[in-house]
Amino acid sequence: MKPLAFLQDILRDIRLALRQLSKAPGFTTTAILTLALGIGTATALFVVVYGVLLRPLPFSNASQLYQPVGIDARESELVSAPYTAIEQWRAVAGKSVQIAFSAETKNVLDTPSGAQQIGNVESSTNLLSTLGVEPMLGRNFLPDEDQDGKSHVVLLSYALWHEEFSADRQILGKSVFVDGVPYSVIGVMPPHFLFPVNEPQAEVWTPLERSRLLTAGVTSPYDTYDPLIRIAPGIRPSTLQDQLSTVQARIAQTAKPGAEIATHIRLMSLRESLVGDVRPALTALEIAVALVWLIAGSNVAGLLLARVAARRTEIALRRALGAGRLRIVRQFLLESLLLSSASALAGLGLAVVTLRAFRHVLQRSLPLPVNLDVNWPILTALVGLSLFTGLAFGVLPAAIAAHARPGEALKSAGHSTSSDRRQSRLRNLLLVCEVAVSIPLLVAAGLMLRTVRSLQHAPLGFRTDHIVFTNLTIPGYLYKDKDANVAAWQPLLERVQHFPGVQTAALSSVLPIGHSVEWLTLVYKTPWTEANVSAEVRAASPDLPQVLGVRLRAGRFLTAQDAPDSMPATVVNQSFVTRYLGGHDALGQQIRFGRVPATATIVGVLEDVHQDAIAAPSRPEFYLSTAQLQRTNTLYLPLMGRSMQLAVRTRNAPTLMIPELGRIIRQENPHVVIGDVTTMDQSVEDSIGTQRLAALVIGAFGGLALLITVVGLYGLLTYAVTRRTREIGIRMALGADRGQVMRMILRSALVLMAFGITIGLASSFWTNRLLQSFLYGVTKNDPAILFLGSAILLLSGILAALIPARRAASTDPMQALRTE
Repeated sequence: MKPLAFLQDILRDIRLALRQLSKAPGFTTTAILTLALGIGTATALFVVVYGVLLRPLPFSNASQLYQPVGIDARESELVSAPYTAIEQWRAVAGKSVQIAFSAETKNVLDTPSGAQQIGNVESSTNLLSTLGVEPMLGRNFLPDEDQDGKSHVVLLSYALWHEEFSADRQILGKSVFVDGVPYSVIGVMPPHFLFPVNEPQAEVWTPLERSRLLTAGVTSPYDTYDPLIRIAPGIRPSTLQDQLSTVQARIAQTAKPGAEIATHIRLMSLRESLVGDVRPALTALEIAVALVWLIAGSNVAGLLLARVAARRTEIALRRALGAGRLRIVRQFLLESLLLSSASALAGLGLAVVTLRAFRHVLQRSLPLPVNLDVNWPILTALVGLSLFTGLAFGVLPAAIAAHARPGEALKSAGHSTSSDRRQSRLRNLLLVCEVAVSIPLLVAAGLMLRTVRSLQHAPLGFRTDHIVFTNLTIPGYLYKDKDANVAAWQPLLERVQHFPGVQTAALSSVLPIGHSVEWLTLVYKTPWTEANVSAEVRAASPDLPQVLGVRLRAGRFLTAQDAPDSMPATVVNQSFVTRYLGGHDALGQQIRFGRVPATATIVGVLEDVHQDAIAAPSRPEFYLSTAQLQRTNTLYLPLMGRSMQLAVRTRNAPTLMIPELGRIIRQENPHVVIGDVTTMDQSVEDSIGTQRLAALVIGAFGGLALLITVVGLYGLLTYAVTRRTREIGIRMALGADRGQVMRMILRSALVLMAFGITIGLASSFWTNRLLQSFLYGVTKNDPAILFLGSAILLLSGILAALIPARRAASTDPMQALRTE
């Protein structure tokens, strides 16, 4: 056939397909909306998956970037390493491998609008060159700018430069004060540059001084850095990994007993190190979306099969007039493709609306800054998905239409044939598949909703009501030669405690739930421990248990009598006693801790609280008095020398205290940088955001699956009743009553539902494993959830079947017998 003639035939078939679809508006609208739900959810998820897993990282040749992860003797992962180890890696790696490193700190920056806390990335001078990134304005670090006297140079983030320095292009060479120390501005980074990628609060970059690096000990828990490696083309990562592991094994052999040190190295691609934690969640969502798409497509395939049966006379006439099977197949495939194309447009709109509705939650939950707008790769994927959907679910109805026998169709006129029965069985099979696929989604939604409810009602070990808290930072240079507790923290705490509406207030280096920093310290072997152990350490003021409502199990908490000149005291939690003292009496026992060992006597035992997350178990911890933690102690600077968290228990609604608290603090000490002020209730709610988002998304998928399945069942039974009108009329003419006819239709629906539910429950035992890491307070195969999901689907199916059943029962026998 000539190309022009073929094109004309295609255009004629398209016009015919459009006329056929316009003649059945109910069918067309139902099919388009059903497919739009499947294609729209798939498009929305692909935007997220593309941004997280597929879109290239914003670095030159990002596939060459790796993060070396240390693996210790317990197979735990250590993402940071001491400088001495990194230098030995560099020596063995050679010049073809670039190794950079960095550490994140919080500093105070003096800006034209006042002092503010900033995220500072202190790094080796080759960090940006290793990433393959150049400043937008100015220059990169020079190799010798890690030397003493040359390291006080700084690169500003674009946002900081634009918002605080009015995008002044003459800022190069000017000085800005970081913790009171002048730094010369040498450049401004590009607008969308973020490193570390998953820490968007980084606002300045400064070089690490070599003299400071050389004083760091191999086993120090404080002087470790996050390494980054770029491998030149031609070098196998596995070879480099073996070389680094050999070096690391030698380092581990010379480490002190009990030190937390890696024994070997595993190279992980930079992307995998960033997105590895969310990959299981994305996989679960991909499966959920695929199931919704499959349900929607199966539903439309069933509708198309019904149209084939309804149009069998038309198809027979076209075959009798000379249309070949290929022409019939092409005609029905074009109708299917037109439906999927219209569904893709509607699905695109649904995807855009969905992404906008969840934009804030997604950007806060994802490990990478993701562009959630639809772009060309997304549109290309949408076109491909549309074509695939049209072909995948249209080819079977098209093939059945093409293989219909013209003579049989013309003779049957309106009566059932063996072909009708085969197609009916096929439609029934599609419906059973829809039900089977819907069950895992409904069960997953139930498990996630139960998880959120369990998290909301889980015992935390402390009270969350009437508490307002914030993070406070003081400029280190103003208090370099002063006791921060005496000069800043205690006067501020007393001012807040005496403010009207405040019941009590306390300071702590870390408050439970919602914090981002945790300090571990070494607790040395004593007569009651078998070896050196590690525990979380916190500095606190005396009223912390009263503010949080934490109960004492034994002894007392730290008091005002725990002064600098009195016996050093500490309070441990129950997990500390259980793990390290075997549950025995802890009061009066002494512990030695810290890099330069200090000694304190246990005076009390606190109930456990959930420190990091509601679902995470409590870990061993001990508290030190802010008054007794002196500047000579190695824990002074990390725990209270720069920042503390202030918690206030209010008499009135805590939201009323939020604006007042900032005003009080600024009046007492204008040098203190105040973080976000929020309530403890809100912090706890935010901590379950990941599970809440998963519950919302999977719940939406479960609802869509239920809706589509119910619509499919309704459509199938309605069509079956229409095709069986003559049979029903005969039954009623022979004495069948309305109840018998209704029971016949409902029985057909129940049989299909039962088969589908049985298969779906069996598949749920496998799919639920993907949710294991998200669940809390419920098992992955909870019988109540399995029963409830099945009951909801079964009840919905019965309700959907009632309308066709009532219509069948209302059939006039005489009218039905006249129908051909």
